[in-house]
Amino acid sequence: PAVDVLETGGSVVLSAHIVGTKDGPCTSNLLAEKVTVELDRPLGDRILLDAFTGRPVPYGNPSGPSPSWS
Repeated sequence: PAVDVLETGGSVVLSAHIVGTKDGPCTSNLLAEKVTVELDRPLGDRILLDAFTGRPVPYGNPSGPSPSWS
């Protein structure tokens, strides 16, 4: 797995994809892996967005509200 990142002043857009596939992604075996993404500067108050859906990605305290949803 790999993640491309687009940073702007107000948002960070994440685009996940698989590298090294020749025949396309395998849809019968959906596996999840953690991937570390390094940003040019701290996320801070910027909104975190999923490039595929365009929706905010929840992050932060799992038991509290996510900054991306506020």
